Amino acid sequence: MKIFLDSSKISEATRWMPVIAGATTNPSILLKDGSNIYEFVKVMGVLPVSIEACGDFVTDAREYSKIKNASIVIKVPLLNTEGGDNLHIIEELTKEGIAINCTALMSMAQVILATKASARYVSLFAGRVEDEGGNSTDMIADCVDFLNNEDIDVGTELIVGSIRTVGNVLDAVRVGAHIITIPPPILKKMLLHRYSLETVRQFEDAHNKLIGG
Repeated sequence: MKIFLDSSKISEATRWMPVIAGATTNPSILLKDGSNIYEFVKVMGVLPVSIEACGDFVTDAREYSKIKNASIVIKVPLLNTEGGDNLHIIEELTKEGIAINCTALMSMAQVILATKASARYVSLFAGRVEDEGGNSTDMIADCVDFLNNEDIDVGTELIVGSIRTVGNVLDAVRVGAHIITIPPPILKKMLLHRYSLETVRQFEDAHNKLIGG
């Protein structure tokens, strides 16, 4: 299982670099973080960074893919704003050698279609599935089983996103999610445990008493 950082803040990328294997962004994240995507990509180096293509997906994708010394992944939603689909765009860009992260997926059926269109990553928005009363854990398990047993040329991996709690992360890990994209506040909660803190403080106190007398 790999962790992607669900943020575009350079300070967060630097903070969590020891444990992350990539990052995901979108226009909402960039707006909230006030980030420059080009500076963020520079900090991430060779780790994959998913950037959302908007408007003219093909033009956006080709422009972002020109960024040098970076591993750029273009996020393309399965559905467009008119209710149509972007399957042909995903296929076209993949044939051009541009890695695609097909996003805003809410069902296994959508994951299957995105995979068949040769997306490099398929992003299941688990939190939003739960918002609508769905069982995201079972859905993740089914999608992982499908991907692990499917003959896929591009090695499609499942990204579990829309993470709201540490429990969401652990559920995804238990059923074999390939990648989980996690916001910094959830990473911090994963790190902390009051008994761990109490224990290391006890050790430090005992050490200080030993060397002090």
